[in-house]
Amino acid sequence: MKGLAPLWAFTLLVPTLALAQPGPATAAELRQSLTALLAEHDIPGASYAVFDRRGTVLSGVIGLADSGTRAPVTDGTLFRLGSVTKTVTAIAIMQLIEQGHFGLQTPVSELLPDAPIRNPFGDSDPVRVIHLLTHTAGFDDMHAKAFFSPVERRGRHLESSLQHPEPLAVRWRPGMHESYSNPGYVLLGAILEAHDQKPWDEVVSARVLGPLGITQVAALASQAAQRDHASGHSGADMHRTPVFFEQTQADGALWCTAEDLARLGRFVLTDGASAPGVLRPETVRAMKQARSTLGAQAGLAYGAGLGLHPRIVRATLWQGHAGGVLGAKASMHFHAEQGMGYVLLVNSENELRKLEEPLADFISHQTQWKPPAPTLRPLTGDGNGWYRLVNPRISMLGLPTYLLSVGRAKAQADTLTIEPVLPGFGYQATLKHHGKGLLADVDYGEVVNGVLVRSGDGATEGLETGGDYLQRTSMAAAVFPLMSVLVSFTLLLSTPFGRRTSLRNRWVRRLPSLALLSLVLGIICAANLELTLLAHRNWQTVGLWAASVLFPALGVAGLVLSVRTWRQEPAAVARWRCLLGSASVVCLSTWLATFGLFSFALWRW
Repeated sequence: MKGLAPLWAFTLLVPTLALAQPGPATAAELRQSLTALLAEHDIPGASYAVFDRRGTVLSGVIGLADSGTRAPVTDGTLFRLGSVTKTVTAIAIMQLIEQGHFGLQTPVSELLPDAPIRNPFGDSDPVRVIHLLTHTAGFDDMHAKAFFSPVERRGRHLESSLQHPEPLAVRWRPGMHESYSNPGYVLLGAILEAHDQKPWDEVVSARVLGPLGITQVAALASQAAQRDHASGHSGADMHRTPVFFEQTQADGALWCTAEDLARLGRFVLTDGASAPGVLRPETVRAMKQARSTLGAQAGLAYGAGLGLHPRIVRATLWQGHAGGVLGAKASMHFHAEQGMGYVLLVNSENELRKLEEPLADFISHQTQWKPPAPTLRPLTGDGNGWYRLVNPRISMLGLPTYLLSVGRAKAQADTLTIEPVLPGFGYQATLKHHGKGLLADVDYGEVVNGVLVRSGDGATEGLETGGDYLQRTSMAAAVFPLMSVLVSFTLLLSTPFGRRTSLRNRWVRRLPSLALLSLVLGIICAANLELTLLAHRNWQTVGLWAASVLFPALGVAGLVLSVRTWRQEPAAVARWRCLLGSASVVCLSTWLATFGLFSFALWRW
């Protein structure tokens, strides 16, 4: 019997272990978990807070603010917030809307007549304020030359848009799809400055930060440098990253402490009740709702709100905003049903999501909240077919997105599976059907983050999932572009091979071979690019530009020469190989030119 005692004890313990929730349950366990994750991901320091509707539940700091000076993180250490700043900008805009100065549907051109927006749909579908708030204007994201400024700028958001108008080209009808765009929030900053006739930081300090009681804050890098602040870090060696001057502030310039940022999270969580008079409760509730996109119109609740973004952590849907800049990351999120939220600030770009998980676990332990069990429904076969992603965040990645982000969807029972053309490359997802076309990506648990988009007659015309919009297409349109590129690459790679004496005019082979060499050199230059190098002339950007010019030029020259010398070349295999090689270069160059990558100068992009 003594030998069976451990077995009996284990048997009695199994149900307890099965029912126990994972993750930290106490403040000490939370700190221990975060400390271990910081070490695992080579992050010098962090500041965190947990809040509920009544106030801050706990807060803490871990590690170093600066790995060089060994200065520790303190309760007053300012961290960079990045795009969490957008929530502050959005609240200020919503105040103006409440006051009747304009509305969500007001065209931006009425508020900023000089804004350099290029909208081919402008006559029927102008870019409106709601499109800027929800990232649905169709703009590109920030281009390389607008990342940093050689001198510190304060305000002047419209001036920045006029100096860097390239991203403000509308790519689809405003409101159709979401595509995260910092330049849209630059325009919102310009609207605030035009109305209040003050720099953006003065506007939000008076309208938002002050009334919320947020005092440990800075809007400029020079201001933060004079106070206790966290230096940025990157990489496994935790090397320091320089703080570059931002071109603008409204889209991501704020610095703050975790405990003060929790005041912002609590304000949104409580529908404004924590700071009466800033916004009406119905306005804050409206900020939390997904807006505008085809998916939202089809009943999808997952999506960008007005200055807020969804985030799935531990298979649970949270609202708030995250931010990431060179050397720092930030997260401010809350869960309305649990009535709690968290703030996490780190001074490294290495990792953020993994560190959010113990915070979410801790909150779940406090609330004992359980998500409702889903009811899965069988799917009809009308969702079967081929789909292509049509709303990339950055237009520069349009070509690889067009070629690779395609997949074939197949419904079976309650599951819709999307498989790419090339296994392991392209769009891949497994979605569970929760009824009414609503879908949950199994990689994120049971959170509904997708929907089938149907036309007026009920036919499936697209699929929105996690902010991506997949438009239905034909098999030929999905497969042919990628196959043409793969075949062209294969033919081009075979061109340099063969007997040297088989051709009378050796330039027939040399020209496509030189084109191949220029392509390889271009790839090497691109592989050695870094964020801080993109907007400048250097060997990487100049080499990439040279390759984008030489590659098509050598291809066209090779094709012309092959045709002209066709009858003079006796070796059929050699002349066919060289002709197809040059034709392949022309084919690949056509794809590059179609997506604006011919004579591609990053310092002008």
